[in-house]
Amino acid sequence: MTDLLHKPKGWEDPINQMSEEEWKEYFRLREELDVEMSEDEIVSSLKKVNSLLKNDNQHEAKTILAIIPAHPRLAYRWKKTMGLKEVMYLNLSLAKKEYPEEF
Repeated sequence: MTDLLHKPKGWEDPINQMSEEEWKEYFRLREELDVEMSEDEIVSSLKKVNSLLKNDNQHEAKTILAIIPAHPRLAYRWKKTMGLKEVMYLNLSLAKKEYPEEF
């Protein structure tokens, strides 16, 4: 598990406050979800999401969307406006590269 002493920048801001258990979950999700994907993998996943949405399978579509790396600037803006709890279930692999201290 990632060291809880190395929390992201801004962790002490009211919008980012979490209990110790929530921080453990946050770092567990970082290890699980922050997986890099190739452009081909991303395109293939997006096509699958599109197909699922056409068939009104929103639950599975959301699951696949969560594994696609979030755009770094979008993830950063979400963090700043909604807090880490709102972005913790996303793949932040690209965001962590562009904003290493923020996630």
